[in-house]
Order: sequence, then C-alpha cells, then structure tokens
Amino acid sequence: MDWLHGILNLIGLLFWVLWRAGTMPRPKPANAVAGPTPRQGKTFKHSWVYLIALIILLTARSVFYHRFGPGLDWIPSLESIDVAPHFRSDFFQRALAYSTISFARWLSALYFCLALLVSVKPDTDTAKIWRSFLRSQFGWLGGLSPALLWASTLVLSILVHTTESTWIAHIGAGGTQSSLYKHLLLLIMLDCRATVYLSMIILTLFILNSYVYFGEHPFWKNIDNCGTRLFAPFRKTPLIAGKVDPAPFIAMTIALAISFVLRHEQLAALLR
Repeated sequence: MDWLHGILNLIGLLFWVLWRAGTMPRPKPANAVAGPTPRQGKTFKHSWVYLIALIILLTARSVFYHRFGPGLDWIPSLESIDVAPHFRSDFFQRALAYSTISFARWLSALYFCLALLVSVKPDTDTAKIWRSFLRSQFGWLGGLSPALLWASTLVLSILVHTTESTWIAHIGAGGTQSSLYKHLLLLIMLDCRATVYLSMIILTLFILNSYVYFGEHPFWKNIDNCGTRLFAPFRKTPLIAGKVDPAPFIAMTIALAISFVLRHEQLAALLR
C-alpha cells in the first residue's frame, strides 16, 4: 500500500503542475509575422480540470484507504521527528487527513525543488519556455527574485506543518502544538531533502556532460548552464589537478554529506 500511496502522490503532483502550467502564455508561432496574429491567453484553456482531478484523487483514495485498509492490516503513518502519527484507516476522517497531509508534504518539497531550479535556471535562448514554466508554477509570485521565492516556499512549508499539526491534534492521531514549535525547523529540513537529491542529479548530469560528448542538443547546453550556476560558489577552489576541475566533485561530496545529515534518523538524534 505504501508504494501505491507514493505513486498516487506523484500523480497528484503532476495534476498540480499541469494546473499551474495553464497560466503560461501561448507560444508565438514561427510564422507569426506572415500569418495571423496569435491568440492571446493561456496555454491550457481548461487547466482547472487538473485541479478538480487532484481534489477527486485525494478524496477517492481516502475512500479506498477507508474501505480496504483495515482488511489489509495497513495502518499508515507520517514521518515526523520524535513521533510517527498513525492514521487508522477504519476512521474516514483519519484516512482523509493522511491522504491530504501527505500530499501537502510532497507539494512543499516540490516547491523547494522549483525554488532551486529558479535559482539555477539557464540563461539561454533555448530555455525560454522552461523559464516561463517555472514562473507559472509560482503564479503572481513568479516575477520575484529567487531569494524571495525561497522565502515564499519557506512560508508555504510553515503553513503546511502548522495546518498538519492542528489537523492531527483535532482527529486525535497524536502530537501537540508545543511539539510542532520545537520541531518546526527540523520538519522544514526534511522537506528540503528533495532539493539535495535534485542537486545531485543536476551535478551528475553536468559531470557526465563534461567528460562525455552527447551532442549539441539544447538539453545538454541547459544542463551545462545549470550545473555551472549550481557550483559557482566552489569556483574559487584553488585545487586544480591538471585539466580536471574538482569543483563539481567537491559540490557532489558536500551534497552527499548533507543528504546523510538530513536523514530522519540523524535529525531525530539531535533531540536526544
């Protein structure tokens, strides 16, 4: 059931991204000069359908968990710091809370990843659509600087965990508001783990592209641009071994170390 829950969360994130992508402006056709003037408006006229699909998904799987969870002896729980609240699926309110709260956590992690992508977005002509896509995900905040987008994502994470704690206490699944305030920073750090994994993926692709020729496809040009921006702080490293630039490898090592520190077990150990 846990693997099914993860897949459904991924589908839910896809619905959310497609809904937000509906605010992207229509691309200008290649023959716009000679042909008719392109219609103004959004890329997906009916993108709100994806938002409705997301709401249906979260509700329908709550019903599914409530109906079949008890028979499978499945008691879902959420990863926390000092406790792991359990949501007995034989109570529909708890099944609904688990379905919604777990997705909200994934959504918070997604926006941390989007904030990272905005920070390292490639500044090339081939990445115009990509930059427009990232901006659409933040809505009216999309025109703000990366630092302010990080701040808005932090606020989102705080709201998610505050609402989560209140909801869990209301349905009697465990946890208190005082516990939330003590562990809020650590919970936000758990949400940030996704950005570390994303950084490692970008760095891995960048290193591969640096030593293996994959052609002149725009994707690899954008990866090179993103990777260069990502490890820019390490450019001042004086260590040079022949023609090998150690900066990407140093950045990867640091990312691996951070991913180890941000494990649930390591953060929980800080409270002991």
